[in-house]
Amino acid sequence: MPRLLVPLAGLFLLPGLPAADPPPGKLLIAFASFRERKLHPKVYFYEHDGIAAGKLVGSVDAVNQRSDYHPTLTADGKLCAFAAETENQTGKVLLWDRAEKKLLDPPKLNDTPHGQLGAAASGDGKLVAFSAWNRPGASPRWQVLLYDVGKRDLIDAPGLNDPKADEQSPAISGDGRFVAFTTNRKGGAGLTDVLLYDRMTKALVPLPGLNSSATDTTPSLSADGNLIAFASNRPGGAGGFDVYLYDRAAAKLLPLPGLNGVGHDQTPAVSPDGRYVVFVAERAAGAGERDVYLYDRRAGKLLPTPGLNSPAEDFDPCVTVLAAP
Repeated sequence: MPRLLVPLAGLFLLPGLPAADPPPGKLLIAFASFRERKLHPKVYFYEHDGIAAGKLVGSVDAVNQRSDYHPTLTADGKLCAFAAETENQTGKVLLWDRAEKKLLDPPKLNDTPHGQLGAAASGDGKLVAFSAWNRPGASPRWQVLLYDVGKRDLIDAPGLNDPKADEQSPAISGDGRFVAFTTNRKGGAGLTDVLLYDRMTKALVPLPGLNSSATDTTPSLSADGNLIAFASNRPGGAGGFDVYLYDRAAAKLLPLPGLNGVGHDQTPAVSPDGRYVVFVAERAAGAGERDVYLYDRRAGKLLPTPGLNSPAEDFDPCVTVLAAP
């Protein structure tokens, strides 16, 4: 797919990005890794200068026999929501306060005897979306639920779920208005589809041209809910699963030159401003079997990430752009 460049006053504009970008800000990437524990991954935090330098800056405290994965960050990077599974127990959704370096288990969030996964925090930290299996009061299938952090309770989202389908992998916009998720409900375009729910209108939002007859999955949203990054194994890709970026306002896929490889490229996450995409890839030149990659849409290329990946598996990334101090 050709790169679309529009010259304006000496600048080159990319669809889905503002006319004038500030210099690269400091990025914060959260991801899961087996680098220290062979059987139980934990969540790590990595700072990047937006150009070529970066370093690990901490992690969620490990708990014996607990696996932590699929982290998401609030826009300011202060709160991390993630999924956790302790051996012989059902999965939970937990929160990590990065400033206080302490674990939070909000009331009612995990009040279920069954598994929960796919935690996603809104950019403002007020809502957490997650997927729950057979939760009391909900469908006996996988359903996407919303938790109000301030009210410490679940909130209604009429019209979001289909009780006869499995709804998983939620993502949520910066202000919590839009919720994207993966579903296998009947009548879709393919094996699984990406859908978008508007909490204001209490209805699904049309996404013409996004889904295919193949598997479309693991969506991520920009802060305003306009850009949707997702993975798909549709025909015509570079190989296996590829990463795609959909512009809702333009109702089309945007070019990502140089991002996808011949192997699997999966679980993308777009930064709140839409400039950066992090994802997982299986590449021969990688540090491990699976590695985390960082792509700059403004530069149109992958950025060096020294110290990010390890010989073990690194996966489930998300990214935010931190405000200048």
